[in-house]
Parts: sequence; C-alpha cells; structure tokens
Amino acid sequence: MPQQLHLSLYQRLLQLPSCRPVKLTANQMFIAQGEPSDSLYLVQDCAFLVSYLSPVGKRYIVNAQQGFSGILGEMEIFREQGTSVFSVAALSDGIGYQIPRHKLLEAVLNNAELGLAFLQLISHRYEESIGHTLDNILHSLRFNTIRLLIKKSHLSAQGWFEFNIEQHAGELGATPRALRRVIKDLLTAATLEKQHKHYRLLAADSLVQELNLIQK
Repeated sequence: MPQQLHLSLYQRLLQLPSCRPVKLTANQMFIAQGEPSDSLYLVQDCAFLVSYLSPVGKRYIVNAQQGFSGILGEMEIFREQGTSVFSVAALSDGIGYQIPRHKLLEAVLNNAELGLAFLQLISHRYEESIGHTLDNILHSLRFNTIRLLIKKSHLSAQGWFEFNIEQHAGELGATPRALRRVIKDLLTAATLEKQHKHYRLLAADSLVQELNLIQK
C-alpha cells in the first residue's frame, strides 16, 4: 500500500467518533500474542517491536521500527477468533489513539470504501512479510546485514546510527552470535566503524557494489 494511501486511511480513522487517545509507555506490550485483540491502534512517531513466541518458548523478532506513524493491529481486528498472532511492544514512551474493535467493525460495515482501504493495507503488509521471509531464506546473513546497515545509514542524519544486535538478529532470522561475527568482519575490513552502541559506514559504495554483484 503506497504511503499516501496509508496516511489517508490513518487520517480517516482519526475522524471516527470512537477514536480515543492512549498513552504508550516504554516496554509496554499493548498487543499480546494469543490474547483477545479488542482495539486498533493509531500511533504517532512510535518506536515498537513486533515479536512471535514459538511453541517451544523461543521469541523471534518479526519487525522493529523507529519513528513510525500509522496503523497497528489491523490483522487481529479482522480475524474471526479476534486473538493476536504477534506481540507488539513500545520501545519508548509515546502517544497514539485506539478504536474499539466492535466500533471499527461497525464503521467498516457501513462504509465499503473504508473496508476496501483495510483490505489494501492488509494485502500490502502480507506481501511485505512474505518478501522479508524470502529474503532471509534466499540470501546470506552477510547480504541481509549489509542491506540493513545501508538502509539505517540512509535514514540517519549524521551518518551514525544505532544497531541492536539482539533485536536485528531476530529480524534477520539469525542468532546474535552469527550476526556479531558478520559485524566483526565488517569492522575488521574497515567498511564499518563503531563507537559504543553506534555505527557508521566507511565504505558504503563498496558495500553497495557487493550487493549488486550478488543480485546479478
């Protein structure tokens, strides 16, 4: 779903009479896996973590974002069982809005365009999720790590960016130990620089060339 359409749906939902402000606190799990999902969340400039707890008790990081403004919890709202497939936790204090499930379903039933917009959102996020999974399967950990580092570098204002090994290892479908090994190799090759918990690319062009060679 193009960002413009996502924001359009976001703005329309904010106008619903049932939309109420909610305060999010750091480490708060506001959507819990396996629990009834009774609200849709509209967040503003939110840092959050999406995770999945396997039947054997291992938690996998599905997604993590900083400064996200948009909709969360839409898939759970429309599931017949009404329970959450994933957990979503705030990484820092934030503000947002929530719409009760029954009120949202009423609004969708009375507005076909609103229902279509949700279908587009769910379809787009499903495609993103499948694409992310296929990338982890088809490409090496080094490839996916370099691509993630380049993305974070582009989003940083001063070139320096945070890179949480534990968090990103889960996103990349790897163990923290394996990811640390890749990061160490990049540091040794002087293509990456580290200061405390922050990193900076020193040879972004050569890393981009490496990705391009692999993709050919």
